[in-house]
Amino acid sequence: LALTRPAGFGTGLDRPPQRFDRSGWDAPVILVAVVFLALPLTMVVLNGLNGLAALPAATGPATLRSLAVALGAVAICLPLALALALPAGRWAQAVGMLPLATSGMVMGSGLLLLPLTGIAALALPVTAVVNAAMALPFALRILAPAVAEEGRAFGPLAETLGLTGWARLRIALLPRLWRPMGLAAGLTAALAAGDLGVIALFATEGQETLPLLMQRLMGAYRMEAAAGIGLVLLALCLGLFWAFERGAARVAA
Repeated sequence: LALTRPAGFGTGLDRPPQRFDRSGWDAPVILVAVVFLALPLTMVVLNGLNGLAALPAATGPATLRSLAVALGAVAICLPLALALALPAGRWAQAVGMLPLATSGMVMGSGLLLLPLTGIAALALPVTAVVNAAMALPFALRILAPAVAEEGRAFGPLAETLGLTGWARLRIALLPRLWRPMGLAAGLTAALAAGDLGVIALFATEGQETLPLLMQRLMGAYRMEAAAGIGLVLLALCLGLFWAFERGAARVAA
């Protein structure tokens, strides 16, 4: 946060615009990034197609659990990120960045140490809460600039019209936050659906999500079935991200 600064756009700067798209390095860098990302995803798809026939009966319930964890994490993370983005202060951003200093496994281990009984029965809600916390820094960094931009562009007008509190949030702010909120929700859902950390600490038999089911199949040397689960998980993560991002874009349009 200390090294970041505003983008520098606005009136009265009297500076020539800085262009970073004329160096000639764009195409090679993009090509390297595409190859780096496409090769493992291609292998997941190819191996997964061969393993679809070996999918166990637990695939359907595990998919529903992963979906529930993802949607629960979104429902928790987005309001928290928006509440921290509204003050748009350094202290709020610092609070939102705190989960970066830990990990889901550490948080889950701490929850196991609490003197609570029956916490294993709350495996899915606990997983959703921890994943919401882990995705909070990313969601906040998506929403905070959009909130700050709305304040710069429409803040004086809103104050002149007497728009404050919930009225300003509903009329002036939320309609301009649909796209960043969709991006934040899609990222949170994808991260939560693919998490293999907290659920491994709490889940008992019959509580597996897709990542945990894939791990257990690999541990039983059922590699084809595990590859099929990997393809299902990839489709779920990409589908969630696409649904949230495109859905928000349609609402904003």
